[in-house]
Amino acid sequence: MTLELDRAVQERESVPFRVVDADGHSTELTYSSPRPAAEHDEAAVLEQLPWFEPGQPLHNWMLHDTDFYDEVEQIWGRRWGAEGIGKLREVLVSRPTENETRAEYAQEWQYYYSTASGNADLGRLQAQFDEYYQVLRDNGVRVNYIEPPVPAIGAYGYLKNLVTLAGGGLVARGGAIIHRMGLGSWQRGREVIWSKALTALGVPIYLTIHGRAIGEPGAGRWLDSRTFVFNNSVVANEEGLRQIEFVLDGLGIELVTTYSPGWIGTIGGGNIGTTHADMFLMVPDRGIAVLAPHLVDYAFVRYLMRRDFKVIEVPVDEYWDLAVNGVTLEPGKVVMNAGAPTTVEALEREGIEVITVDFSESHKFAIAGLHCATLELLRDQPGPLLD
Repeated sequence: MTLELDRAVQERESVPFRVVDADGHSTELTYSSPRPAAEHDEAAVLEQLPWFEPGQPLHNWMLHDTDFYDEVEQIWGRRWGAEGIGKLREVLVSRPTENETRAEYAQEWQYYYSTASGNADLGRLQAQFDEYYQVLRDNGVRVNYIEPPVPAIGAYGYLKNLVTLAGGGLVARGGAIIHRMGLGSWQRGREVIWSKALTALGVPIYLTIHGRAIGEPGAGRWLDSRTFVFNNSVVANEEGLRQIEFVLDGLGIELVTTYSPGWIGTIGGGNIGTTHADMFLMVPDRGIAVLAPHLVDYAFVRYLMRRDFKVIEVPVDEYWDLAVNGVTLEPGKVVMNAGAPTTVEALEREGIEVITVDFSESHKFAIAGLHCATLELLRDQPGPLLD
């Protein structure tokens, strides 16, 4: 059932409230009311509701036939969802802080999934992130910020990579799937910060991956608005994929699982195994896939060919510049890490506009590119014909 209500009242009202714990500590919050109190007319609202009939109980069966996605904007404030490759409208990011430049990360760079080039320079790191954020704003994207706690300390030591917001969750058709981290114990605890940030923005939480499940789907890739690609690797296990698929299937989205090798004694310069799907796949336009085939199973190559995708192969020597880890701003327009001229030329030959950003400092403290740094919240969705 699709709920159609009078949307004449567009301005929402922010109403303060608080939570007071048993020790008397209060947390100030706000509720985004879709109907400002001064203008509210309860009788007029009731007249619009299909389940209201004067003198009768509420017709509850009609509530049961109303899709969550059809009412999420009225209740939560926005029709959240970044599925597909439609025009990117809104993101959540986090500017680098001292959390990312601790000496321990350079000393144990493999443990912290960094590169051997040493620690990052915080000023340079911030400047590169700021440049990327400006590119987003210049292309009409609303940029929301988290200012994380400093220092950020989790159950297993310092929390690292608080700027890799793709780790914040996967937002699709109204709500978010929150991660349970597998790449590093230094990630576990970030989800508390990001869950609170998403809730503050009014993004519903569909599921927090739990039990023995591991899953970080926010760093997956969309082939279109109904097909999502994620990787069974160090960032997901079978139970995590089952929980992700359970949610996506209920939303009418197909989960395509890929398989990449992992590592034991060394991360091998990134070429003996990989993590998220955004490390080996990017979809810059309809029917085009940028792929690092040496880090994905051949069954996925067959899948792309059967879907009639044109595959642009990333050279091995450009993979480590994170050529694939870009962000599609809209069909035919992407922002990519600088340092992959062969890949950029191949995209431009296909008529795709490429904006490059120097993100090299990010590679020092974390093997993380532009897509890693972005939690996509809202994209334009296709009409009756899927993208």
